[in-house]
Amino acid sequence: MKKHILLPFMILLAFFQVNAQCDNPFYQFKEGTLMETENFDEKGKSQGKTEIRVIRWDETGSGYVATLGYKFYDKKGNLGHEGDYTMECKDGIISIDMSAFIPDESMEAFKDMEMEMKMDQLEFPADLKVGQELKDAKFEMTAKGPMPMNFVFLFTDRKVEDRESVTTPAGTFDCFKISQTTNSKMMIANSEFKTIQYLAEKYGAVKSETYRSNGKMVGYSLLTRFED
Repeated sequence: MKKHILLPFMILLAFFQVNAQCDNPFYQFKEGTLMETENFDEKGKSQGKTEIRVIRWDETGSGYVATLGYKFYDKKGNLGHEGDYTMECKDGIISIDMSAFIPDESMEAFKDMEMEMKMDQLEFPADLKVGQELKDAKFEMTAKGPMPMNFVFLFTDRKVEDRESVTTPAGTFDCFKISQTTNSKMMIANSEFKTIQYLAEKYGAVKSETYRSNGKMVGYSLLTRFED
């Protein structure tokens, strides 16, 4: 279950492109842009792939608001979950809708309940540099009823650690290495992971790695296809 909860983070924090109207070099896209990633377990075995397509792009006075649709396919090629989410660029800062990170199976459990959501935006500024600390973010969802349920995601300790060259099936990229701690809390079940992303200009995160709190790898994802 923990891997299912974690997977959307590895997927949705990863592959975007942004129009030149937004002064952010790491996320450069247009309507119709397609990104494909392959997801692997800790032993390097494929667990399926994810397709993300920009299905709408609207220019604003200070940047844009984009809608991205995603589809996750398991290792047998069967469509698992799918959905869409929004991403905004305002004054050069990318903000991602945190509600996108809630797995479909979790939302299904809450479908007949009245929901209350509180969220920050997960931000990526344009002027990244090694040693820079990024803003924390929090998403909290409460299901009201006779037995209220609470679901929380926390992104903390976000930091630009280094610059590295990364090679994936889609090419070789000059990247910023960004680390963060991810905590998920649902009722009495808590889990903590460390996530590392390798962020390249134009392509976004071309590689993502996830580790347990004891340092053991959970899995990773690689950019395999990019069409603009």
